[in-house]
Amino acid sequence: MQYLYAAEISDFEDTKEHYKNLSKSIHSIHDLFLLNISLMIEIFKKATTKYKISHDSITGNISKLYKSEKFSQNQFLKQVFLTSKILDLISSKSFIDWGIDYKYVNLIYDNIIQSDIYSTYINNEKKSFEIDIEFVQDFFTEIIIKDEKFQSFIEEKNIYWMDDYPLVNTLILKLLKNSKKNNLQKLFYFKLFANNSDKKYSEELANLSLKNFKANNKIIKKYIKNWDLDRLAKIDLVIINLAVTELINFKEIPVKVTLNEYIEISKDYSTKKSAFFINGILDKIVKDLVSNNSIIKQGRGLRE
Repeated sequence: MQYLYAAEISDFEDTKEHYKNLSKSIHSIHDLFLLNISLMIEIFKKATTKYKISHDSITGNISKLYKSEKFSQNQFLKQVFLTSKILDLISSKSFIDWGIDYKYVNLIYDNIIQSDIYSTYINNEKKSFEIDIEFVQDFFTEIIIKDEKFQSFIEEKNIYWMDDYPLVNTLILKLLKNSKKNNLQKLFYFKLFANNSDKKYSEELANLSLKNFKANNKIIKKYIKNWDLDRLAKIDLVIINLAVTELINFKEIPVKVTLNEYIEISKDYSTKKSAFFINGILDKIVKDLVSNNSIIKQGRGLRE
């Protein structure tokens, strides 16, 4: 959608550059994943330093929050920190420099140790890899993900990342859920596409939506009563256009799936009324395309 929108507002100049940006944005998902993991490592390092300072303190005048060694001995975080291949992967990314952005490490760390999550964790006398993983899951879900300052930091780092944020958070929670002792390394590498057909779909949708933009507009225009296409919000036009491209060209995708996906996209990126408007226009377009045999789905009914 962003690729087609960028192409449309630039009057379809530099489409190769826009496609490069599309590819870059997809591959940056793994970078955001690594940024979040590197933040956890820095928080763990800070917890270790704080514990060492409190342990070596002569006066003993140290808050109970820092006296517990549990955080500094968290088995999951410690294992990540001691896995050289993971550290090498993170250090290969030039955009990760917590020496410059250390205020976010301090912010998140302070929020963690002031939380009930931390209090419950250090007061639990039991020790296990599972308990340590649960603690990391809890502070990631309740503190890191929800921190607005950290979200702003992510957005400043990369304009694509806030769109990818929910997906990356899901991938990290999946990593935590599947983590066992000594199996971490392989979990840090994942495919951006589930299979070759997913990659092919991405490329074809991008290329066909661009190629058929004008032809799709002719179809759309028939159902916008008393409106010129120029008066239609550009983002709405792009969303409808993508939906039409998918409806006509991807026979394996059920009509209902296409409609639901693009209506959901409109809720995130357009106005409140757009979802109803787009739903109404697409419903009419679907009926027209079916009557003209322009939509033929493989072994599925119209609304399956």
